[in-house]
Amino acid sequence: MTSIAEQTDRYETFYQGNSGHAVVLLPGLCGSELEMGVIPRLLKQSNHTYTVPKINGYSAHTGLSNYQEWIDSVDQFITDLAQSHNSVSVVGLSMGATLALAVAARNSKAHSVVALSPVFIFDGWAIPWYHPFLALVFALGIRNWHYKEREPFGVKNLELRRHIRKAVMANSVSELGAAHLPAVHLYQSLELIKATKKELSSITADALIIHAIDDETASPKNPEIILRGISSETCRMIWLGNSYHMITVDNEREVVANEVNNFINQALEKEKIVDRLAVDTANLVIKNRSRS
Repeated sequence: MTSIAEQTDRYETFYQGNSGHAVVLLPGLCGSELEMGVIPRLLKQSNHTYTVPKINGYSAHTGLSNYQEWIDSVDQFITDLAQSHNSVSVVGLSMGATLALAVAARNSKAHSVVALSPVFIFDGWAIPWYHPFLALVFALGIRNWHYKEREPFGVKNLELRRHIRKAVMANSVSELGAAHLPAVHLYQSLELIKATKKELSSITADALIIHAIDDETASPKNPEIILRGISSETCRMIWLGNSYHMITVDNEREVVANEVNNFINQALEKEKIVDRLAVDTANLVIKNRSRS
């Protein structure tokens, strides 16, 4: 059987570790590995396999498809990775976090899920007043338009913001991701949100959510939706106070990367302890005592 590492058309980036654990990284819509900041570096230090899958219609320059195909693609990717690894985690940023949750709701092979700046409502302070009407415009058949990223570009760090501004003006991809988002992609992301909300209760994997209090794209209401909806026994919530939406590259990027790496490692250690206890108590028999 051909391994994913050899199927180069299925991923943007692939690093083979030797820990037995694989991490699927999902940048934002039409984004790139740059958005994930130093998370890949720390995963490599932990000897974990990590990969950014190429998702048709979701990843940059991959054409058009619907949100169900996005979910199917990542779902199959995790299933295939599980054949060559002991366990698999999925880490998503922005719309990638929403996609990660959608897949975790479906695929029990997702050992843990990390949602970074998850989006369920575009209700941040920098969202333009007309944004709620974009879906209506699309439904009316007006689809030949793009949504252009604008200040502050998801980052509070002024130096990085200047760098991103130059990239956006050049219509290129930066730490921000794509400079423009096509109408079709935005519409499908809204459909993904609606579908994922309905499936949150199916999520039982260990979960970590990291969100900036001052997120200009998605307010603190967004992680609260997840916390109320999922069924995970282990769920950790971390709030950041010095970042905007792109927390993986903003002022607290090192904190985010360390928390993600530590959470994954702790989830793996917890699983080992549970398995060891199950083995140690296999022959334990408890008898009821009753008076004769």
